[in-house]
Amino acid sequence: MLQDLKIQVEKTFGQKIDGRGKAELLAEDIYLKTNLLLSYNTLRRFFGLVENTKASRSTLDTLAVYCGFSSYHDFCKRFPSIDHWPIWEGLFLSLASLSYDQLLLQLKRRKIEHQDFGVAFAIAVKELIGMQRHSEVLRLFREPDFHFFNLHFDQVSQVGVILNMYFRNHHHPKLEKLLLSEENFLHLVVKSNIDYTQFNAKYGKWIVYLEPQTDLDAETLLFIRCIKPFMYIANNQSVPKAIIDRVPDLSSEQHPILFGRIFCLKIIFSEQQLEREYYIDLLEQRLQAEPSARAELLYVPAIHSLLTQEKYLTEFTEKALETTPPIFHWYQISLLGIEEIFLASRCIARKDFQTARQLLANNPIEKIRFGYKTIMDIMCTFFQIQIDQHFNEDTALLITQFTEKCSQINMPLFNQTYFDSYFAAADCSDQN
Repeated sequence: MLQDLKIQVEKTFGQKIDGRGKAELLAEDIYLKTNLLLSYNTLRRFFGLVENTKASRSTLDTLAVYCGFSSYHDFCKRFPSIDHWPIWEGLFLSLASLSYDQLLLQLKRRKIEHQDFGVAFAIAVKELIGMQRHSEVLRLFREPDFHFFNLHFDQVSQVGVILNMYFRNHHHPKLEKLLLSEENFLHLVVKSNIDYTQFNAKYGKWIVYLEPQTDLDAETLLFIRCIKPFMYIANNQSVPKAIIDRVPDLSSEQHPILFGRIFCLKIIFSEQQLEREYYIDLLEQRLQAEPSARAELLYVPAIHSLLTQEKYLTEFTEKALETTPPIFHWYQISLLGIEEIFLASRCIARKDFQTARQLLANNPIEKIRFGYKTIMDIMCTFFQIQIDQHFNEDTALLITQFTEKCSQINMPLFNQTYFDSYFAAADCSDQN
């Protein structure tokens, strides 16, 4: 079992322990995740990098805890049965066995080993709902290991995408009300993947239900206050002053995406140039302080610039995207895809059709996450029509596809007048 434990530790760590440097990093990771101390020399001996001695029981227990077991004895007892089936089969076997504890073990193992945890978690939730095991659905969202703050945003994004797609077409009113009172469901599903095409359907109903609730956590309350104005905009309606006044102030403590969303609304609703300059300065300061969050800070401005064509927001976003944001994670590919579509729109506005064509050609819609994909697909088709018309190419099929795509969503903003005047709006003169 010692060799199995070595393999499991390396899986959990995500790297092979082949030198002192890796042993030092592993010792640090063990402490961060378990609050237990092992020296790098102990780890070097355990992995045979230096003269080996028999590992103590406390060392074995610590390594087993790091791998998600309660002790080395627990590892020896349970590991053979856990590892007997390939991991996906193990997930479904645990669901079929009706054992919540086995399911929990499977999910924790996938999380520890970085093996598609987000997908597995979402599948487990869907299966439990299908089996009417609603209390266990709630237990999963309450499990500390699966809380938003203990997950990477890649994993959060996967959970949000899959479960938003599920609830879009499946209706469980009682369960949904219970879930909407769970802070972690709000983090993982409601806030992680906004579905713009569903503002007049399921997603919009969730927002309307949440708005009057008095027990929302502070971040969710800010989130709701940011979504409401855009629901009016998407429905081609004037935003009431009372809704505008509830848009929160910018704070450096806010998640980069939330910060970008608030920034957009501040720019859209600002009536004075000094106000706009103030908010732009705040975002520029954060871009400078957190260059690794550039994609997250700018992608909502890119979406809102694409859809509203607000002059000042569009000008700032285009300038800010002169430097391509770095891509470190899966979900950022979608962010960059949206930002590239925005840049293609600006090229068309400047009559640079060749660059716009290249941007769209290198930006397959598959990059875009669900929730944004439908809208971005419509925009890409619209832009492609403008490009092909410029080059005197046949656009009949594209126009048919565009009309069909628009008819499939309930978003009043996307009307004929909106598209007829799209690029004129982008280049509107200063109104102040």
